[in-house]
Amino acid sequence: MRKFLVTMASIVMSLIMCLSALSGCSLIEVDSEKDMNQVVATVRISEDVPVADEILKKDILMAYINYYYQLEYQGTSREDVIKQIVKALVENRVLVQKAILDFEKGEAPFDGVVQSDVTEKWNLDRYLDKEERIDAEYSTIKDMNSLIHSYMENHEHEKVQDTMVETVRDVPTGATNAVKEYSEDEKEEYISKGIDISGDDRYDAFIKVVELLDDNELLGDKWDEKDLKTTRYYEETLKNYKENAIREKYQKCITDAVREKITFETLKAIYADKYDEQSGFDNAKFVEKLSSATATDPILVSSEKGYGFVYNLLLGANEDILAELDKWKAENQNPKDGEKEAFRRNLFEDITATDLRSTWVMAGYDFDGTKFTGDYTFVKDSANSLAFMGKTTLLNPETDDHEHDHDEEYVPEYRVDKVTEYGLNDFIEMMETYLYGSVQNGVKDDNVSVYKRVEANGVVTEYREKINELLFAFSTDPGSLNTYLGYTIKPNNNEWADEFTWAGQELLKMGNNSYIMVATDYGYHIMFYSEVFNGDYNFANLVDYLNYVEGKNLTEAGWIDELKVRLSDWEEYEDTYLYSLFESVSSTKVNSELTKVENEILSSYVYNKDSKGVVKYENRYKDLFN
Repeated sequence: MRKFLVTMASIVMSLIMCLSALSGCSLIEVDSEKDMNQVVATVRISEDVPVADEILKKDILMAYINYYYQLEYQGTSREDVIKQIVKALVENRVLVQKAILDFEKGEAPFDGVVQSDVTEKWNLDRYLDKEERIDAEYSTIKDMNSLIHSYMENHEHEKVQDTMVETVRDVPTGATNAVKEYSEDEKEEYISKGIDISGDDRYDAFIKVVELLDDNELLGDKWDEKDLKTTRYYEETLKNYKENAIREKYQKCITDAVREKITFETLKAIYADKYDEQSGFDNAKFVEKLSSATATDPILVSSEKGYGFVYNLLLGANEDILAELDKWKAENQNPKDGEKEAFRRNLFEDITATDLRSTWVMAGYDFDGTKFTGDYTFVKDSANSLAFMGKTTLLNPETDDHEHDHDEEYVPEYRVDKVTEYGLNDFIEMMETYLYGSVQNGVKDDNVSVYKRVEANGVVTEYREKINELLFAFSTDPGSLNTYLGYTIKPNNNEWADEFTWAGQELLKMGNNSYIMVATDYGYHIMFYSEVFNGDYNFANLVDYLNYVEGKNLTEAGWIDELKVRLSDWEEYEDTYLYSLFESVSSTKVNSELTKVENEILSSYVYNKDSKGVVKYENRYKDLFN
């Protein structure tokens, strides 16, 4: 979604700011303090704005050292870089003033923004609730503490993890490490402690930061030589966080107003169009759709039979086993029926499986010593997640001697001591116990390529999620990871190995929660039932499909209420079809409206020749062009 009122202004807080690296740059070997305090532009877009915002020459410097210097290094001329900075600074001031003016008018969609506990107009706190004000101050103090920490010679948490030489196992799409969320009370407690300069190391680092700010004219005239909170740098950083919150609130007001106009009837109509389109597919179109289907653009109707998806967990044979198989095939060019399969079956008895997520442990992904957490697990209930099959040692136990642990977040690090190696039978027992709750009785099969088949009945809690846990842990087939519903299976398919195709077609007949384990020349494929598309696969309306994919039994009225509830905590449902369908409508409308509003504001006050709301004094910063 478009980020409205993007901050490119006074402070774009990068913790180390690249100031030291830039200390030799001609841009910051500048003139006197008086020169740097020159006003290079003023912004006052309405008489209701009590005082014009002044943009100083030093604001250009601060923006340059925080972000824009990169553009020059990438080949943009110094003059163009400076002009971009001034443009961004001016637009930022215009957009902030416009937001506050609209908040003060109190008209929809900006009604109710002004906070009753802060009465002074144009005080930024007037437009922020308590949580937003706390967040701004918390973030600013956290940045100050982090800046000091970055200049400490002896960091308290040195990396103790062993060097990892293995290629890191693929991770779930979009997976990132979790960031600890602090409560409002915890943030207030942190704020009350202030900026930490206790201890010799931190105090020495504090002195270095002070020198850094002094060299770049960022101490200001309120500096009392002890507290970074009295510096201009702190003041501007806090102001920036508050203005960011104001801009986000302005964006949210517009976004919410757009979303409120999107009804369930609108979603039904879009769904109906998708359904009608697929209903008209011939076999070729259906097969094409089958190959391109995704969770956000799924199959809604099928008149074909024998098509579907299966998940594939490959226990790949190692190089020695494969070499033995290749040797046998070279020596037996015309084997009798079943002869190669029988040899292969005996050879594959030596296949083993290990948990390939050991590299996740070494890479420092979210892990609690037993299980992976956050984005690195698929299940909603942690009781259903697959524990790491091995032994680990915590290398850096957490201690209680860090007052400022918010800016020096504790991250546990583990060493992998042992990864459990499973033979085929042991692996099957472990897998079935995890998936079904107990070891299953397989159906006898005369096909020599089949190791085991299980036709499971009943409900398996979080079945698809558990399958994906197993795939990421054990499958040696990279193509089996991060798929929609697995591999496509088609009647008379010659796309895959013969045994794989046959097993896939068998599996589609076996039904939900079933699996079949079959050998190919790559190893053993444990193929799990995913989805089948037969003549009775038909969801003519949105409610039926939502109930199907989410396992619910709601009426249309129930889904309307459900949508209202979800919109209040929307991101929690981003992996659902309802979310993707709603966003396919709202994202376009929201982006269009935000772009329209921003363009109207800037056109009126910045790029309108008749507007006197913006005055620039280019001669005062022209010397920075060279």
